[in-house]
Amino acid sequence: AGGLCIAQSIKIPREPRPGEFAKVIGRLMETSTARGVVLFANEDDIRRVLEAATLANLSGHFSWVGSDSWGSKMAPVQGLEDAAHGAITILPKRASVPGFDEYFTSRSLENNRRNLWFHEFWEDDFNCRL
Repeated sequence: AGGLCIAQSIKIPREPRPGEFAKVIGRLMETSTARGVVLFANEDDIRRVLEAATLANLSGHFSWVGSDSWGSKMAPVQGLEDAAHGAITILPKRASVPGFDEYFTSRSLENNRRNLWFHEFWEDDFNCRL
């Protein structure tokens, strides 16, 4: 409705092989009019995508939208500033909720019937079956 479309979705393998990031950049270039890339990945993969863009002489070609994995850190972009230039990163506001830790740690099966997911948490946390 707003003139925005998703041209493609590319998944980075959990254990990428050599050359995988060059393939990612190549796939991005298949849609020549697509310039915005939403990149939610870990720090190492972000760095390797930016390196691949640099090696392909595409620094400044893409407009990156990134996750908190690189929004508040220097390591993923250090030395690759030209490739990352203009990126928008999202860093959710983080704040403690007063009293939450005390409330949550005081929950048990007896006093927490309201939360339907709690028994699953309990089984996982205490490695048991109810």
